[in-house]
Amino acid sequence: MDFTIQTLDHLKPLIQGFRKKANLTQAAMAEKLGISQQSYAQIESNLASTSVDRLFTILRLMNVKLQVSDSDPDTLPVFQVKSKSSTRRRSIEAKAKVEGRGSQAGKVLPTNTKPGMAAAPAKVVKAGDTTEW
Repeated sequence: MDFTIQTLDHLKPLIQGFRKKANLTQAAMAEKLGISQQSYAQIESNLASTSVDRLFTILRLMNVKLQVSDSDPDTLPVFQVKSKSSTRRRSIEAKAKVEGRGSQAGKVLPTNTKPGMAAAPAKVVKAGDTTEW
């Protein structure tokens, strides 16, 4: 089932509900996280004070998948791609429709492949695209 979350207030009952659905008590979640039950209760009561990393860990422990979608599909997100010579701005579609045929058509290629660097958004290669990446 999908849920729309627009504020942290929407997330609190979902976190509690998913925990209960997974038959986990606050004490059990706290044990899995390596913290006290009181600390976990504080997390559930004040999600704004919780790190994103901790929130992702909690969701993973409850087998909850997080999916993000664009409420305005006509907009394109902008991100920075660093090259050897300069930094260039590029736009990609969040949900790209791949057209055409070809050996690379439909394949999602990473724009950043250096070891140890954070992955950048991927580029969807369309048939006939001769851009060097």
